[in-house]
Amino acid sequence: MKGLQFQRLVLLSDSKRLANQFVFPKRFNLVTGNDNSIGKSTLVKNLFWAIGCDPHFDTEWKSNDVKAILYFKVNQQEYIASRYADGIYFGRKGAALTKYSKITGQFAKDFAKEVGFSLLLTNRQNGLDCPPPAFYFLPFYIDQKKSWDEPWGGFEGLGQYSNFKNNLIKYFCGYLPREHFELEEDVFDQKAIEKEANQQVERITEAISVLEDVAPELTIAVTQIELESIQREIEEELTSFSVRQTELFSQQSTLANEIHDLEQQHIIASISAKELNEDYTFAVENVPSDSLECPLCGVVHDNSLLSRAGLLADKESLERQADSIEVALQKKYLQQAELEGELNFVASEIDRINEKYLTEDTPEDTSIEHSVFDQALHLVSQRTICNSVVQKKESYQLQSQQAKEKQSKIKKEQGKLVKKKDKDELNELFIGNLVESINALSATGVNLNGVKSPMNYKKILGGGAAEGTRGTLAYQLAILRQIEHANNCQVAPFVIDTPNQQEQAEHRYKAVLDFIKANIPNSYQVILCAMDNEVLSTYKQDAHIIELSNNRLLQSELYPQLHAEYNQVILKNS
Repeated sequence: MKGLQFQRLVLLSDSKRLANQFVFPKRFNLVTGNDNSIGKSTLVKNLFWAIGCDPHFDTEWKSNDVKAILYFKVNQQEYIASRYADGIYFGRKGAALTKYSKITGQFAKDFAKEVGFSLLLTNRQNGLDCPPPAFYFLPFYIDQKKSWDEPWGGFEGLGQYSNFKNNLIKYFCGYLPREHFELEEDVFDQKAIEKEANQQVERITEAISVLEDVAPELTIAVTQIELESIQREIEEELTSFSVRQTELFSQQSTLANEIHDLEQQHIIASISAKELNEDYTFAVENVPSDSLECPLCGVVHDNSLLSRAGLLADKESLERQADSIEVALQKKYLQQAELEGELNFVASEIDRINEKYLTEDTPEDTSIEHSVFDQALHLVSQRTICNSVVQKKESYQLQSQQAKEKQSKIKKEQGKLVKKKDKDELNELFIGNLVESINALSATGVNLNGVKSPMNYKKILGGGAAEGTRGTLAYQLAILRQIEHANNCQVAPFVIDTPNQQEQAEHRYKAVLDFIKANIPNSYQVILCAMDNEVLSTYKQDAHIIELSNNRLLQSELYPQLHAEYNQVILKNS
């Protein structure tokens, strides 16, 4: 066997101090007993409940407040799943278990990864989900009450995904390969972009509508030419003057710094030239010799004719430098005057436009003119805002259109993954297996008119109730073969709860059991629930038998041992 196989189930009720354990060591397993009410269905339901599914339990069983441990393997890798209420532990045997607060979300993703379950479904919020384990186990479980009348519905709580069955069947049966759902994630990414862009378009449209609603009623006509002139004066000229004013202020600041530096340089050069002139006069008029001794340090300084000539030359150089600085200063003063003149002009233009359009205190003799300007100014402002908002709206509309086009392109790629020829072959394979199963189960009264593919299960109709039940089983067995052929994920154990529906005739019931044993592919583990009957003798020969008695499914004797196991394996390993 390959795929997923159940190994051992532990059930534990702390509130009632009851427990039990069940093993499933073989390919064929039988849960049986002499009474319909001894817990056969409850036992197999707990296999699925422990791993995150929600089968229907009666009130009596729910009152036990059970914890479950399920040991299972996928191919040769062993796993542990343990559930209590909605919380679940999951992981590989021998490694730390991860605790999850719910069976959806991350647990669903982690479980799906281990069994290669790549189906994605659209939830009711138009998001894309990896569905919880119930959707993986659906084709492998026929429950006692519902599935015999309606395939693909053996668990509770499947309504979180509307119209999921079509894609679910297509995935399991090979019509939707794994690559389809990789592309589907890209589709939903683009849908999210489209949705966000459309919301922005709607929001902007509402904003434009509000602007139009709050606009004051115009009492004075303004021609289009006047409006454009006012708009140009406000938008272009005022903006231009404001920018130029900023530039002039910057230039004025720079020029003031340059003038200050030159003025300081001029002062230093002039003072230095004056001091050198005084040194020269002193050296010529007050020192008769060619040398001069410093009265403080005793150093003898040269006072020759050559030295005195050097003083004179330095003085003249500084005077020339001072004159040059003076010329540069005059140019800077002239530039400063020109800047001030331009600044005054720009400031007066800004004041003129502001006073013309924005001043609140309006003289009586110009009130009509200002009324025109006020209304025109509102039109200009509104038009400017609307133009900007419309551009933004058009940008979002483009995003939405591009996202929609990308979705269409991706969907075309999805459509090319499985060609028509491949779909026809899948249909032929299914119909061939279905007809073979119907004939072997003596369900030839089942009407297959309109049944072309696995998705047409609702059209499978039988004459009598017993024959209809065999028709449903034939459909399920054909699906098992189709799943094995498609190989889109690991197969799970096939669990059949009470195939003797509608009190089949003994020879029909025997044919059903023989067909199950002989025709279910070898890759599947089989767990059969049935009341004890001589007809089961052939099936029992190769099966592990769990025989339930009138005692309750949970018993007190095993509680201490299994409670300790729960603490050791689950609580200490998570």
